Amino acid sequence: MGRDADVVVVGAGPVGTALALDLVRRGRSVRLLEARTTRPPGSRAIGVHPAGLAVLDGLGVADELLAAGRRVRRGRAWGAAGPVGELDLAALPPPYRFVLTVPQPVTEGVLRAALANAAPEALELGARVAGLAQDPDGVTVVGRSGDGAERCWRAAVVVGCDGRDGAVREALRVGRRGGAYPDRFAMADLPEGPELADDEALIALARAGVVEGFPLPGGVRRWVVRVGRDDDVPPEGAPPAGGHGLAGWVAERVARRTGLRPQPELVGGASAFGVERWLADRFAVGRVALAGDAAHVLSPIGGQGMNLGWLDAAALAAAVDAAWEGSEPTGPRIAAALDAVGRQRRRAARRAIARAAGNTALGRPVGPAAAAVRDALLARYLRRPWDASALARFTMGGLA
Repeated sequence: MGRDADVVVVGAGPVGTALALDLVRRGRSVRLLEARTTRPPGSRAIGVHPAGLAVLDGLGVADELLAAGRRVRRGRAWGAAGPVGELDLAALPPPYRFVLTVPQPVTEGVLRAALANAAPEALELGARVAGLAQDPDGVTVVGRSGDGAERCWRAAVVVGCDGRDGAVREALRVGRRGGAYPDRFAMADLPEGPELADDEALIALARAGVVEGFPLPGGVRRWVVRVGRDDDVPPEGAPPAGGHGLAGWVAERVARRTGLRPQPELVGGASAFGVERWLADRFAVGRVALAGDAAHVLSPIGGQGMNLGWLDAAALAAAVDAAWEGSEPTGPRIAAALDAVGRQRRRAARRAIARAAGNTALGRPVGPAAAAVRDALLARYLRRPWDASALARFTMGGLA
């Protein structure tokens, strides 16, 4: 049976598109299948860490994103009683001594444009995957094309980048472990005020729950606040008479917990959300692999999920490329390469999930005594010699 491509990638989010682009640049033919015909609105992931920037630089898109984003060069940490320390990202190794903030739709748009330029026919929108079947010579992906017709795609390798409930993991019958955290958060993009520098992020560990503030392009700051047990969060898109809805609620909580007073005028997305963690039992079965949220989901507190997926994609692209070196790869050679990468990336995902869980727990409400202990320990952690460990922890050190 003939092939449609060397590799079929399922899911055209930032991870799947980066993987497809990487494979095309390495000379592999690719089909990138995406069920949605339009990208979802709103700005979800915004942080691009140094490790992620290194991957994007290898794909030739880093400069465009650097021009579109904001560079966070310092992280301020406040405790219940005020400032406790800061992290200077200038201490990171070159060339990326900062975290870039850029809205996810911009990131996805840049990646898709680069893929369209490199392989105009690679992306298929409206393509829905229902299942797959492996045989000694390849993988058949079964589904429907954008016009609703039944369709099969044939490839030597398939990678599922189709999210936490994606069809690829389900078709592989790979289980997962994890669940929901007890935490809930609200976020809003509000006009940036004068209290914080335009290159610094704020993490405020208030007794009532964490507050985070990150600069975005266009004079905007994203505020994220932990929702307390008794907080009455207004519904999205339905501001009460005379109020500002969810944006006003977020602005009021920021002011109450930090003393800063952002304007309650919404200039971007606003939402309330819960957090979860999931880890697939395996990241590869035969000729099929998982990457990104299809393989692992971690708490967004710390902003490392998308970047972790890019590291998965880079490792998979290199392994697939190596499998083709010298001759057409056999099924066992492909399976061995994907299994080795899957094991390595699963170890990295476990570390990332543990870090994200710690970040989430750090921002939970505490009493006066616990707050004093937490602030003292954090202040010590942010000073030498522990500051290098803190900097690595919060910028994805050791996860590549």
